[in-house]
Amino acid sequence: MYIQNIRDSISELSPEEMEVYLSKLKLILKRDYGKNIKRSDLKDRVNAFVNGIKPSSDYFEAYLLTFDEINPKGALDALQNKKVRFPTTWRELLINVTNDRSLSPEIHKHIEDEHVRLAIKALFYNSIEYCKHQDKEEFAKNLRRFNEFLKIK
Repeated sequence: MYIQNIRDSISELSPEEMEVYLSKLKLILKRDYGKNIKRSDLKDRVNAFVNGIKPSSDYFEAYLLTFDEINPKGALDALQNKKVRFPTTWRELLINVTNDRSLSPEIHKHIEDEHVRLAIKALFYNSIEYCKHQDKEEFAKNLRRFNEFLKIK
């Protein structure tokens, strides 16, 4: 039942969501399991799983981890056959991309100040807006360059 729910959750992804899912899955497989799989082979493997082929435990775990990378409750939602929500608001995006990070003590002691919170909000929004581009590769390149600029000391 639960495995079928994961299959259904994957099969219900839109083409754009599937692209995001496959990109994140590829990174998880490489980072966490040391598997370097071609994108086309990965797509075939995911499709085989959706169509009923039993996956290895590594791949099944990676499918769940990928849903959690998309949304902090993504794996749980997929297991329960609920729609896995992709980030659609600034808040959801920020939660999604910072889910695995904690605040340093230097920041934590200032976060209660409303002016500091507003400045952080503006920094996040302005950074993304400054880097945006219609082309995904250009957008990613702009983000990398902006991050490198921020690392200058």
